[in-house]
Amino acid sequence: MKLIERKMNGLFCQKVQKPIRGKRDTILLLLETLKLVNHAESNILNEKGKIIIYIDKMSRIFYIMDYKIFSFYFPFSLEEKGKENYKIYDSLTDFEITNQMLSLLISIFEKDTKIWESLENLMDFIIDSANDYEYKNIDDIWKLIIKLWHMEDGYIRYDYDAIHENGKLHPLYHLDINYSSGAAYKIGLKQEMKMIEFKDILDTTTNCSYLISASTYHKPPGKY
Repeated sequence: MKLIERKMNGLFCQKVQKPIRGKRDTILLLLETLKLVNHAESNILNEKGKIIIYIDKMSRIFYIMDYKIFSFYFPFSLEEKGKENYKIYDSLTDFEITNQMLSLLISIFEKDTKIWESLENLMDFIIDSANDYEYKNIDDIWKLIIKLWHMEDGYIRYDYDAIHENGKLHPLYHLDINYSSGAAYKIGLKQEMKMIEFKDILDTTTNCSYLISASTYHKPPGKY
């Protein structure tokens, strides 16, 4: 089991707070996060949250902030090389993900979506970008792009949403599953969910959690 924890400063928290509307958003956030793996900051004065990479039978990355926790699949492997120093690699090919490669991939996925409409345009842009970064092995880049684009990301978010609370239609505490509006669905919660509970429902090595019908749930007395 591997567990890596990193603090978020205000600047990185702004990236994390951007709405995730599609696969490209999760990929870009993942790539930006990978840059933090070997750049831990112990004395962040304006800490806004934290990131946890958890690799066991499940492999996930968690983003923890006030009133929100979300998670998606972590598609790479980590090998400790020293204190706070890790090799990030693809376990199928043993290909190492360097900082140079991360910067190159970010520049590709940040590009206007029109390049993704044509394989020819995409390949031309990848070749031009690789030349800019003085990276010669186009096959490596292409394999990583395919891996990232086709991964099942398993996005799930816990929210405490006092602004939009609307009874059982939009409960104060809830889970949002999937990111696109057509496929997303919501599960209401009876109370606040802690990070340890959020992780537990995603961990296949622990006992299952259970859903109950909203018709059988009665809100206990008290202030909400």
